[in-house]
Amino acid sequence: MSTAHHDRLLSLVQSVARQRGYACHMTGPDVVTLSGPTTFTLALGNMRRLAAAYPADQWAALVADHIDTQAITIETERDNPIDYTDFAAMRGLIRTRLFATESVGADVVRRVVAPGLIQRVLIDRVHTVTPVTYQMLRYWPISEFDLFTLAERNVRHDGGVEVQQHRFDVPMAEELPPISMLTGPEYLTAHARWLGDYPVTGPGGTVLIMPSKQSLYAYPVTGPETVGAVAVLAQLAAVSYADEPWPINPWVYWWRAGNLELAATAHDSEDGFSVRPTETFDRFVTGLGEPPGGRG
Repeated sequence: MSTAHHDRLLSLVQSVARQRGYACHMTGPDVVTLSGPTTFTLALGNMRRLAAAYPADQWAALVADHIDTQAITIETERDNPIDYTDFAAMRGLIRTRLFATESVGADVVRRVVAPGLIQRVLIDRVHTVTPVTYQMLRYWPISEFDLFTLAERNVRHDGGVEVQQHRFDVPMAEELPPISMLTGPEYLTAHARWLGDYPVTGPGGTVLIMPSKQSLYAYPVTGPETVGAVAVLAQLAAVSYADEPWPINPWVYWWRAGNLELAATAHDSEDGFSVRPTETFDRFVTGLGEPPGGRG
């Protein structure tokens, strides 16, 4: 989004806020604080990415909806506070998704699932999502490990994942079978933990990208030609990570036997776009193309 469009979006936020009785102040990079009937902050980065998908004449409605939703959520929590120590009430609300490593707060319950990826536990009240903290966990009759198991079970029970085959207009893609695109639920990225449930895996597992919370693409690991799919996925990840709301990271991952690990990173430089598979992944896919007994 251009600087002019950026300034226009900020002006719309200020205008809509004033119409609703809020004072509006920049309180950090890409952060606006609204003070009035209640007080809350807006992250302009995600709003800008959301707005980029709409015509400019729809931005005012988008901003108004965003501000109204935030205000209603806070007022609901204020008027109907929830007792987070009541685990029986929390149990059915617990969910999980994957995030970028740098998104975590100090007291947030999380675990590392792969380089650059963490898994967090959340309480979903439909209109608001609250991170589970270690302070909350101290009141609950459940271990941290079992809490993740419960969160994953709730997400799996929600279901809703759809798998579609897509071809993409990027170099090398025309030489490959279609790439699978997984869409559907709010907690889509959590499903990367059990990709074996979906028809997207090969003998060596699956390579996948999660450039944002709403995007998950996968390709089966079948042989050395998978390296070409990794290059396509890396290009797609770079574009999606730069443009889509709620970005995670632009790396390519490898799901195998229930575990996630890094398959490749990509770098854009003066020499062009380069993809660097990890040594472990490169050695594995090369071995898939060798005759029984290995080399020589």
